[in-house]
Amino acid sequence: MTGTTRVELRGMLRRRLSDTGQEPLWDDQFLNDAIAEAVRRYSARFQREATETIPVIAGDRKVTVPAGINPLRIVKIFDDRGDIWRQWGETMRSVPPVAYAPSTGDRFWRVWGNEIMLASPVSRSGTWRLEHLADRTNVTDDVTPMDLQPGDEDIHIALAMNVALIRRAIADGKRTTGKGAHPLIGAARMAQVDADKLFWLRRRRALGTTMSIEEPG
Repeated sequence: MTGTTRVELRGMLRRRLSDTGQEPLWDDQFLNDAIAEAVRRYSARFQREATETIPVIAGDRKVTVPAGINPLRIVKIFDDRGDIWRQWGETMRSVPPVAYAPSTGDRFWRVWGNEIMLASPVSRSGTWRLEHLADRTNVTDDVTPMDLQPGDEDIHIALAMNVALIRRAIADGKRTTGKGAHPLIGAARMAQVDADKLFWLRRRRALGTTMSIEEPG
């Protein structure tokens, strides 16, 4: 598996912070912590697309959500034939799936608590495919590739810069009694603006849209 590692991302971050001298201002652990926080913020907007297989038994009307999966982030469910079961919604005319209620004959599902309720019983035992959105993994070594979408390194660096600059400003503020905003706060805000812009551009690309700029008449 290839991809950007934490040590590579840390190097990019140092160059953005102009902190590549013999005696850097920020040590590696400080930047690693900023990168870890950036992972959490990145994951809040762009979860990783993941799949899980779940065993089912003929006649089942409810299935327990596997450990480690957020039930509210389940996107699609396919049975062992590859047929999709549609998620039930309030706007549907069909009654909501309930395990002990009579079968409606529909291939609908809904989540309640940690269980997937089915409108109809499982027709045969087998393995179903569950597609869901997962939190990004926080890499804690310098060898494993970071859990990022290819091309999203700039977003991550901007987020990590914001974290590092704010934390540095807070630490400096505790040691001084000066009034007014710390000069690093302005740089931190600019880093967040950059991150927000990159997030927006990323969503535009994901939607397959293009931006056009009108030439002045």
